[in-house]
Amino acid sequence: MLETSKDLLLVVIAFCILWLTVFICWAMYYVVTMLKNFSKVTTSVREKMEIIDKILKLVHEKLDKGSNHMAVLADSAIKLVGFLMEKQKKNSAKKKK
Repeated sequence: MLETSKDLLLVVIAFCILWLTVFICWAMYYVVTMLKNFSKVTTSVREKMEIIDKILKLVHEKLDKGSNHMAVLADSAIKLVGFLMEKQKKNSAKKKK
């Protein structure tokens, strides 16, 4: 079987190549698994960012509508206060006479 030291060297080299091949296959498996998980994470993050974007757009629309309503309410309140002040002035003027 092993007649010379060269035969022993070739057997050792064959085992080294075998273990190197096993290690490379194992490493490639883990790299591919990590890339697959990274892809899932990026997809999940993308979906969450889209949901956050939709929520922010909804809040922006609600604030725009709310600010429009608040402007109308503020104008109405100013007119109401002005009307009440005029009425109070008229009542105080009538009381003085």
